[in-house]
Amino acid sequence: MISTGNDIVSLTATNVIRTKSPEFYSKIISLAERALFDTLDQSALPFDRFVWLLWSVKESAYKYLNRLNPGIVFTPVKFEVQSIEIPPGYSCSGIFADEFTRCGFKDMVSFNGLVVFEDKKLFSKTMIFNEFIASFVNANNDFETVFWGVKRIEDTAYKCQSAMIRDFTLNTLCKVLGSGDLIIGKNDDEIPVVSNKGKRLDVPVSLSHHEHWVAFSFQIPASSFFSDG
Repeated sequence: MISTGNDIVSLTATNVIRTKSPEFYSKIISLAERALFDTLDQSALPFDRFVWLLWSVKESAYKYLNRLNPGIVFTPVKFEVQSIEIPPGYSCSGIFADEFTRCGFKDMVSFNGLVVFEDKKLFSKTMIFNEFIASFVNANNDFETVFWGVKRIEDTAYKCQSAMIRDFTLNTLCKVLGSGDLIIGKNDDEIPVVSNKGKRLDVPVSLSHHEHWVAFSFQIPASSFFSDG
C-alpha cells in the first residue's frame, strides 16, 4: 500500500532566538541529530533552519506512516533524521511564484534526507526558501510519482487555510485523474481521503498549512486513473 506525507513551515512565523534555545530544540532533535548538524555546511544551513527542516521531515514521515498504521504517536525525537544532503552551491533565495505544482523534483533544488522511525525508513525531499520550508517523504528515493504543490494564501484563519488547501489539492487531482466529481474528506482516524461520487479512491493525500502557506502531496496507483466518459 502506498502512502504520502508532507509538511510546510512558514519561516516568517518562527522565532529564531527561541528556536536556538536548547529548551525548545531538544524537544525536536536528538543528540545524534545535533551531532549531524556539526558535519554540515552551516553557512548554507543555519541551525534555526536545520531545526525546522527536521521538524518538517519528521511531521511528513509521521503523516506517511500514520496512514498505514493509525495510532502512531508523534514524538519528534523518535523520528530520527540520519542524513541530510545540501544541494551543491545552494544559496537560500526568495520563492519564485505564489503558486506552483509539480510531479517529482526534477527541476527543483532540494535537500535529500533519510528519516527513520523504529524499523521504518523513508526518504525525504525538502525545499528551503526565505519564506518557508516544505518537506515531502516517500518509501523510496524515486519521487517521480509524487505529485505536490505549494501556494500562498492571504487569509490565515484556520477555516480559510483548510478550505484553500482542499480546493488547491482538488484542482490538481481533478486534472490528473480526469474527473470533476472528487471530494476530500476524512476517515475514522481523521486522515484525509479522496472520494469520487461516493466511492473512496486508493489515492493517499497529505495536506498541510502554516500562516500564509499551504501545501499538499499525493500519489496515484495506475488502477485509479479513469475518465468521466
